[in-house]
Amino acid sequence: MRFALLLIAVTMALLTGCGGGSEEEGGGSGEAPAEITVQDTAGVPSAFLEYGVEEGYFEDQNLNVTVEPSQGGATVVPAVVSGKVDIGGSNLVSVLLAGGKGVPVKIVAPGTYVQPDAKQDFSAIIVAKDSDIRSPKDLEGKTLAINTLKNVAEVTAKASLEKKGVDVSKIELAEIDFPDMVPALEQGRVDAAFVIEPFVSLGVAAGDRIVDRPYVGTKAGLQIGCYFTSEKYLAENPEVVKSFKNGVAATAHAIEENPDGFREFLPKASMIKPEAAAKVILPAWKADSDQASLDLIADLMAKYGITKEKPDTSGVIDE
Repeated sequence: MRFALLLIAVTMALLTGCGGGSEEEGGGSGEAPAEITVQDTAGVPSAFLEYGVEEGYFEDQNLNVTVEPSQGGATVVPAVVSGKVDIGGSNLVSVLLAGGKGVPVKIVAPGTYVQPDAKQDFSAIIVAKDSDIRSPKDLEGKTLAINTLKNVAEVTAKASLEKKGVDVSKIELAEIDFPDMVPALEQGRVDAAFVIEPFVSLGVAAGDRIVDRPYVGTKAGLQIGCYFTSEKYLAENPEVVKSFKNGVAATAHAIEENPDGFREFLPKASMIKPEAAAKVILPAWKADSDQASLDLIADLMAKYGITKEKPDTSGVIDE
């Protein structure tokens, strides 16, 4: 498994002294800003951070944040543990999976949540406009693209579809980057694709149809993402991490108060056009992580064979 091999490699590197990141301490007035690099999933999640940077919410915390868009959560874990980046944005599955393999990581701030309104889901399973797939049940025997295997897309797709009577064992999963999913549908390389915004809006604008909303279908208000770091970096840079969490909270509050401001920013940080950005369904962001979401995701990981047993969720969040 690609993910498992990457985790083994970076864990060995960590044990031999590799890793780290900025050694500067942030948060103190009069000090030079701490330089940190953060990876997050390309699209709306990484745009969230870029918005916080542009609006000065991290600068207010004496941080100079460089944002690197990534393919997905599973690829971010090795980058963080090896010290290539200081903090990563991931889905909860990848972090729990890493912890279960003995990789020393801690959740330090919440990422995306799905909205509590069941009609407001920033994820979707889409099919091409000329597809014969008309309902979730029609996905049986078909190929579904997800951004990375063994992550939150896999467990929420299965949880949501199973609730609708779909035999999820009959769906073949294919790993494709989010930006490549709509072209893959158009070329007939996959039958359906699990996308998040802005790729949902891009697909719909191209004529693709939505057959399911997996995040809300799993649980309205579910926490999907998080920001995490290695235990080594956290121990060496506690004030920097605290400042980062404060910057995330300030960005989350700003978007809650003025979502249109974030929508206006989206075209600068993603492929979405201004007219589509005005209609895009946004995730929710909060100041704190949700233990209940973590426990539900852990249950689903065991149910769908991502792990043999339910991962231990105690102590995963840095309080």
